[in-house]
Amino acid sequence: MIRIRKIILIQALLYGLFVFSFAGEDIKKIKQVIKMYNRTIVEEAKTDRHRDIRTFVKMMENIATKKVAQKLYIWIQSWHENGLFMDSQIKKIKFLDISINKKSAKAVTEEHWKYKYFDKRINKIVKPETDIFYKVEYSLIKKDNRWLISKIKVLEEKQNQEGKK
Repeated sequence: MIRIRKIILIQALLYGLFVFSFAGEDIKKIKQVIKMYNRTIVEEAKTDRHRDIRTFVKMMENIATKKVAQKLYIWIQSWHENGLFMDSQIKKIKFLDISINKKSAKAVTEEHWKYKYFDKRINKIVKPETDIFYKVEYSLIKKDNRWLISKIKVLEEKQNQEGKK
């Protein structure tokens, strides 16, 4: 009887480790996708590439759903069409919480950014360098064993323009 309990306990422990290792792998993938999304913002917002929306969505297919990619494209293009380009960097990103279900997940981050806007038409900085803090909730879905961002919600935002402390 004691031997059976030990076997059951060992099996439960091994099963727990097995499940935890898969969850750990998913957490790693989720963090990676969110970081890739933010790097895409940094690179695309400062670059004058003139991609069409289909090319952009295709480029984002391993990061976000079509809806999220289209929304990001429109946001970036609306600035670019007015001659404005964002020069930014992510100073720090901290993952506060990641909760995973079978095919969906939520991740909450604290993100510290620095950015400024430059008008290429007049060759001038039009929005001074600003430090900004975001608390963000990312909703993700699992599709074909990949995590994709399906919704982004800014929970908190604080700005501080240089010189205004």
